[in-house]
Amino acid sequence: MTEDVVADFTGRFFFTRGSDGDGTPLTGRVIATKKRLVLVAEDAKETVPLSRVIDINVGTVPTHVKQFFDDTLTIGYKTDEGTQSAVIESRGETVDGFVAILFRCLLNGQKVAVKHPARVGGRVKDSPVVPGKIRLDDHRIEVRSKGGTFGFDVETVMQIDRTNKIGSNDRVTLVVKHADPDTGKTTTSLIAPAKSQYVNLLARFLRLEYDALREETEDIELSNPEKRVLVGVHATGGDIDFTNMLDGDPAYVTNVLNSVKNKGLIVENGSGISLTATGRIIVSQRIEDVNAGGTLEALEETRANNR
Repeated sequence: MTEDVVADFTGRFFFTRGSDGDGTPLTGRVIATKKRLVLVAEDAKETVPLSRVIDINVGTVPTHVKQFFDDTLTIGYKTDEGTQSAVIESRGETVDGFVAILFRCLLNGQKVAVKHPARVGGRVKDSPVVPGKIRLDDHRIEVRSKGGTFGFDVETVMQIDRTNKIGSNDRVTLVVKHADPDTGKTTTSLIAPAKSQYVNLLARFLRLEYDALREETEDIELSNPEKRVLVGVHATGGDIDFTNMLDGDPAYVTNVLNSVKNKGLIVENGSGISLTATGRIIVSQRIEDVNAGGTLEALEETRANNR
């Protein structure tokens, strides 16, 4: 192998085509360059050109080998015989680091068509569709084009959808809604990789990062007043009288706001208060919970009083 090695570690792996497969996992080396992945055991070797990788999944293992694996990633790729997958297991931190490296090798430099911004808030923007190239860097996606560079941190992503058109072109496109971490203002960008396999891989990268952030929110406990604050900031962009909303004196309101802030759910900026990425996820995941407490009804009443 003449290419520079970007990853080299010991692990266990298993090959399978479709849902079939037998045998037990092999132990050996997992070696990656920017062009290929090589799995080497004592009596077996598999080389996977990265250009043939179509999917990466973390933690989900085929049923027939689930008993053998813990911290895993599954790589799906095309062969002359059809689709094959390799399940790889190593220590959790090793897997996490390898996944990040693998996505950079797969996506960096890939050609895309972009429309940014397609929307700002609810307003449609007349931005042109331009060619560019993807760059992943420290949980951040950038698209570089002749007209400039735009980017967003993955943790600010609020929603990922697909459409079949970008501008006047029929092309599978990711619709990515993300938020400015300072102002909380939402922006929608359209990103259409030149090849469909990279649509899937970019979507997988975004969802894996989003799911990891969402898991971090599951252990955060909130009181009803704290939930009301989050929904209030979400609905008004922070332009709200929290004293009226919480029916409390200023000292009490300050304590509630400080508690939410200390949990990393809101941030103060020059224009007021906005939700952090974690705060937005909690609102979207627990919106029914906070609605059950009458939060939105109280919010509407407060907004009416402020008119």
